[in-house]
Amino acid sequence: MRTQERSIIPADLGVTRLLRIFAALSVLLLVVLAIAPARSHFSEWRAEQERYNRLAHDKGLAPLPVAVQQIWKPELEAVDRCGSCHVATTGAAAIAGEALYSAHPPIPHEPREFGCVICHGGQGRATTAEAAHDRGGSDGMPLLEKGYSEAGCGSCHSHLRVAAPGLVEKGRALVEQVKCAACHPAGGGKGMGPDLSTIGLHGFRPDWHQHHVERAGGAKDGMWAQIGFSPLADEEVAQVNEYLHAQVGAPRLMAAKTLAYRRGCHGCHKINGVGGDDGPDLSDEGRKRAADQDFGRIAGDHTLGNWLRQHFLDPRKVSPGSVMPVLAANKDEADLLTLYMFSLRSRAIPEAFAPRDRVRGARLGERDFPSDGESLFGVFCAACHGENGQGRKQAEPVYTFPAIENPDFLAVADDNLLRHTLLDGRPGRRMPAWGTKEGGLRPEEVDALVGYLRSREPPPPAWETVNAAPVDLEKGKGLFAANCAPCHGAAGEGSAVAPPLAAKDNPATGDDNRIYGTVENGISGTAMGSFRRLDAPSVRSLIAAVRALPKIDVPRASWKRAAGDAGRGAIGFAKNCARCHGDHGEGKQGPALGNPAFLAAANDGYLTATVLRGRLGTEMPRFGEAAADHAKLSPSEVADIVAHLRTLAPASPQPR
Repeated sequence: MRTQERSIIPADLGVTRLLRIFAALSVLLLVVLAIAPARSHFSEWRAEQERYNRLAHDKGLAPLPVAVQQIWKPELEAVDRCGSCHVATTGAAAIAGEALYSAHPPIPHEPREFGCVICHGGQGRATTAEAAHDRGGSDGMPLLEKGYSEAGCGSCHSHLRVAAPGLVEKGRALVEQVKCAACHPAGGGKGMGPDLSTIGLHGFRPDWHQHHVERAGGAKDGMWAQIGFSPLADEEVAQVNEYLHAQVGAPRLMAAKTLAYRRGCHGCHKINGVGGDDGPDLSDEGRKRAADQDFGRIAGDHTLGNWLRQHFLDPRKVSPGSVMPVLAANKDEADLLTLYMFSLRSRAIPEAFAPRDRVRGARLGERDFPSDGESLFGVFCAACHGENGQGRKQAEPVYTFPAIENPDFLAVADDNLLRHTLLDGRPGRRMPAWGTKEGGLRPEEVDALVGYLRSREPPPPAWETVNAAPVDLEKGKGLFAANCAPCHGAAGEGSAVAPPLAAKDNPATGDDNRIYGTVENGISGTAMGSFRRLDAPSVRSLIAAVRALPKIDVPRASWKRAAGDAGRGAIGFAKNCARCHGDHGEGKQGPALGNPAFLAAANDGYLTATVLRGRLGTEMPRFGEAAADHAKLSPSEVADIVAHLRTLAPASPQPR
């Protein structure tokens, strides 16, 4: 048999195709490997460093080794490559006239140690200007906008303390007056003493004044004799202390924070755990991104700074329906408030790196504002009640914030009403319970605020001045008819709300000094408020009119306030009060009289006096006399209305 030979064909394993793919990938890898150094060679930072070296060569300065400049602070979780372009911040010599190569302005910290992003924000790992200057904050804090660099101090210095009103200005004047700059040059200059421009950060010896007095007293010649240092009074030393505490190397930031604390931002917003809840928490407001804001009603650049400035100037235009008052009187104030908002961007840092102000505030609970009543009023009350307590009116929704520094209010409101209002607020209204809420007022601060409000009442004329004033009996009778008769009756016979002044057994009518004390100070817990708006001749004449009242045979000791009729009072309330205070006392352009906390704090005397005396400068009329839009109310009618008010809320707790 013939054997047939078969040809054997090897199987195609695809080796050729694999070799081709491998070759292509190898070429691609070589291209990628070539591109990486090429990109580095043509990078922005390299071009800037080479340009710097050319300029440095022309000016005889040392060249810079071309390389990525990096600062790494692992304790702060910060990587900073900004110095790759801003070369002067990493040790290279500055070149005048070149913004990118200019030296960093003097600050209390060393930029070469901390870098840029910790203060200025931005993307520290980036090596291109576009990525590093990204204000979106995708890899950290948004970059601060131009003109707001001092806001970066707030990243670490979150509790810089503001001073009491006027003290810093007075302290600055004294520092200039006693020529402190002769020994303490500001701005990093050298002198006999330390630089005062940042003394508030590092602290100073509390007995500095006595130390200076002793040194000056023992110096007969030399610098001390040339300066002519003279001792200061204790009050002046306190003013200089406040000035020194404010010297932290960031004057615009301190001015911005001071303005914000005078306009009452804490009244509605929490900042670092302190403040109200009526608005959003602002503790990290500086981290906001422009992309998250609505610019539909904003003119100009779509930046966060522009949005904030216009919002401070006209909140309702930028955010329709906003209940925030206008806090900036002009563009300069809006700019300062915007700077303060940018400073609210606290960074988490180890305590070993935390500055003193932050430790004192965050760990020890120290306030970053003074504890005097005027400062507390600015921090917590001014946004709603006005910087001078003049009150505010809100159009939509309709809301009235009372004028709590109105002399007529203070004349009839006793300390218990003020304290109870601060402690327990107005539930259901925008007045917080500052004494019980987290981040509110401490007991000693409540006392300071009550004292401050009481101090706003006009001072009375001195008794010696009143006693020496001429008597005009007819004038006194007219004053009695206008101010006393609505409660005590035309002839002093007494009424449902006030005792008879003309009673034979009334010891007060025989003692001019006692009448004076009652007129000027009132009687707490009753409808008898003070009348400090009267000048000395008027008080002298009013005292004479009271003394001249024909005596009546009515025992004063047996008088007591009449209990009003709530049913009749409901009719009187609907006719005279509901149009402003609401049908059920819920409040309209007038306060909410049916609020349980208000009724717990306000005694019957306060309510009665308010109705009969009214409030000058407000829409609250004086019902003790007739006017074009209302009839005169008798004391009995007022007692009925007060009885009706007591039915508008459940039994209220006793004031604390």
